[in-house]
This record gives sequence, structure tokens and C-alpha cells, in this order.
Amino acid sequence: RGNLPAPAQNAIRHFMNEYGMRGLYEIDFGRPRWREEPAPLMNTLKSYVEMGDDRAPDKVFAGGRVEAERAVRQLGEKLGRPRLVSFLARRVHSLAGLRELPKFTMIRIMGHLRSKMLEEGAKLVEMDIIDHERDIFYLRMDEMVCLAKGELNDPKGIIGERKAVMESESERTHLPRAIASNGYAYYGGSVASNNTKEGSNVLCGEPVSPGTYEGRIRIIHDPSKAKLSQGEVLCCHGTDPSWTPLFLSAGALVMEVGGLMTHGSVVAREYGIPAVVGLNKVTERLTTGQLVR
Repeated sequence: RGNLPAPAQNAIRHFMNEYGMRGLYEIDFGRPRWREEPAPLMNTLKSYVEMGDDRAPDKVFAGGRVEAERAVRQLGEKLGRPRLVSFLARRVHSLAGLRELPKFTMIRIMGHLRSKMLEEGAKLVEMDIIDHERDIFYLRMDEMVCLAKGELNDPKGIIGERKAVMESESERTHLPRAIASNGYAYYGGSVASNNTKEGSNVLCGEPVSPGTYEGRIRIIHDPSKAKLSQGEVLCCHGTDPSWTPLFLSAGALVMEVGGLMTHGSVVAREYGIPAVVGLNKVTERLTTGQLVR
């Protein structure tokens, strides 16, 4: 809004022009984008500014690059094919990012469509057909067609009922890890591979990123409404790409659901922080501020 120094304002404006269509649970048309609600992004940026030099994003990535080059050299020497391993590593480094291109393109298109839908929603608000421009996302496609033709009865009533259901469902804190084709829901966590038994001071899950860390727990259910201080242990139900900015501040990751190749696990390894997943009801069993190792 013009309250920041010109260089910072210009950098943020450029970022929003390129990536403002992204947001929390961005695959859902009904979820707001960063350009609509920038507060979570600004909180993340503030946490980056407060970081020590050793955890600054550029330092973390530079350290990761050095470590990756070392690992490539070691692997090449171990296999006796250093030139081949180096060549393959460079190709993977150059091309691996393309795997994100399809979703990035889809989210960009969805961002344009959402903007147009909000414009139409604003017109409906002016006509007193709905109460808020975002209410249009509570209607199904066939209902939108009927609404455009003036054939939808009581849209405010329909939207109100669905808002109430959504508010009720949003209070759920425990979701199944898997739902079978017969409707049976599985809620349990992972079984520890080393046969470690849980106790009053021991929780068992699946290790997905190596390392040992001791720090204070920060339980987060919605990354847009919480701030993770540097070095805290991020404890949550699960993550998606919109959680990634928190990983620079996190000292470790603990999740209720996930596996070796789920989002949080992959990002934790990329950022070099220890991670354990599959801890049943961990967001209920641990509390914010609790010291864990």
C-alpha cells in the first residue's frame, strides 16, 4: 500500500505480479490468493527479516548447493564414474524443476478465472443477489448457470446453508489418513520400523528426513494465521506447497500424516531439517512451547 521503502515496495509488487495467484490450498477455486490476502505472506517475509545471518535464505541455499556438490563427488568416487555422475547430476538439477510447471500453469490459469469470477460476484452484490463477492464460490456450476439466467431461487439461502456446513466441518481436527473403497476410514499413525514402544515421553512415527534436533513445538493448523519463530519445531496435520515459506524458519518438522515422498518430507530434506511423520493425533498430544527432541 505504499508504506514500505520504494525498493521493498517494488520487489513485493513484482513478486505479486508473478506469483500473487498462489495461496493456501490453491487448488481450491474458493480459497483466497496472496494478491487478495497478502498478510500471511508479509508475516513470512517479516520472519525472514528477523532471522540470523546463518539462517538467511540465501545462506541456506548456498550451503545446500555446497553440500549437494560434495555428495555428488562422493557418489561419483564410490561408483568409480565421477564424470558420468557429475553429468547426470547437472541434468537433474537443470530439468527437475520442470515437474512443477504443469501445476504452476494450472494455478496461473485458475488465478485468472478466479479474478473474473470475483468481478461477476461484485456485480451480483450490487444487484443484492448475494451478500459478498466470494459467496459465488458456494454455488455449483449448474446453479451458476441458473443464476445467470435468473432462474435460481433464493441464492442467499443456499449460500447460507453451505456456509453453515463449511463452518461446522472446519472444526474437525482429526481427519483419516486413508479412506478405503468400502468407506472404511483409517485414523492410526505409522508403526515405528525399529519396534520402539511409545511411552509417556516417547512418540513413534516414520523418519523421513535425517538429523537430530531439540526445540520448542509450534502447533499450526493454518499457515495463514500463524507465525513460526526461528528454530521452532513445526507441528501440523500435513503440508502443501503453500506451507513451504515456513520451512526456512523451522528447526524440524513433525506431522500427523505423510510418507517418504509427501510434500513436507521432500521439502524437509531439501532444507536439511529433521522430520518425522505419521504420528497419530500429534497436534493434540503435544502443545505449543513444549520442548521436544
